[in-house]
Amino acid sequence: MARDGMANLLARLRGMIDDAGTAIWSNNQCQDILDAHKLRVQREALAAEVTYTGGTTYVYTTYHSRLGDYEEGGTAYFNIEAADGTQRGTADYTADYVRGDVAMAADQGGSALYLTGWSYDLQGAAADLWRERAGKVSSYYNVTADGHNMSRSQWFTHCKDMAVMYATQARAVTVRQWRHGVEDDR
Repeated sequence: MARDGMANLLARLRGMIDDAGTAIWSNNQCQDILDAHKLRVQREALAAEVTYTGGTTYVYTTYHSRLGDYEEGGTAYFNIEAADGTQRGTADYTADYVRGDVAMAADQGGSALYLTGWSYDLQGAAADLWRERAGKVSSYYNVTADGHNMSRSQWFTHCKDMAVMYATQARAVTVRQWRHGVEDDR
């Protein structure tokens, strides 16, 4: 059973892979692919947006993460903390999980806020699923009968093209190089 906070991510992913209606993949399968493309954000300092309200008055109610596509689910998967580590309750803010924005209910006076949560690379997951679909249709071939042409191999080409398109939009993946059991700092 897919986690409750994944519903919007799963719906958006299904739109990217043309998997509406009669589903090719279950929610659990899609969630597994998304989990392979998740990034743990740990106490990211959110960028405060200063809003001028008139005269010499400014308010700080909107904060931005550098990432988006967060898993929903209250403080279990998306957590906002003050600089001293005290957790802000979900009644204190409204989150735009897709954009990674947080709108606080009250002015924060410029105080630092930190986000901890799981951000997902939907484009990377979509590329993987299109590659998988290409594998499933790789045996399709063209047929000509009674003057009619059926170019079923175009479906394979389409799947490969979609995989490339989403792969180019995916997050960059970085790794640390190790050699002989020792970290290489070159």
